[in-house]
Amino acid sequence: MRCVDTKALAIEPVALPADAHSVVSFLTAHEWPCHAVPRLTAEAAASVHIDGDDVASFWIKDRDEVVGLIRVFGLDDLDDGSPLFDLRVATGRRGRGIGRFAVDWLTAYLFTTYPDLYRVEATTRSDNAAMQAVFAHCGYRREATMVEAWKQADGTRYDALAYAILRREFTASASQ
Repeated sequence: MRCVDTKALAIEPVALPADAHSVVSFLTAHEWPCHAVPRLTAEAAASVHIDGDDVASFWIKDRDEVVGLIRVFGLDDLDDGSPLFDLRVATGRRGRGIGRFAVDWLTAYLFTTYPDLYRVEATTRSDNAAMQAVFAHCGYRREATMVEAWKQADGTRYDALAYAILRREFTASASQ
């Protein structure tokens, strides 16, 4: 697969209620094999938490086409913890550098927007090699393996891998 021209990629906030239908359409149009529920129904997609005091959501666009969605959680209590995020890249667009672009953008956005933020955390399934590579490329460190902690809707369990990046690590990599 060819890599995407990252100069053509952009991140835009999801605007609710105007984008509500687009969020449902995007989430139901693709399979999410490394998420707890690989195929969302319209009802399940409509109940996905997109905005509020503790969450922010962003479209990933290639020119004007939506190619991904980022949701960030835990923004209301950054003093005691660190935000987590959910990244979804459209089926036909995976493996082309969009995940790297999105995680780099999100990390910079969080550390720039929240000056007291100390760390950003992320988790992925142990079989999601693509996301593990994205984290490594973006400077995230693997911190833990939580044995059989990721439960799929069908009851199958996977190990969950925890990753994080500290502000000082981000600052050091950004200055290079």
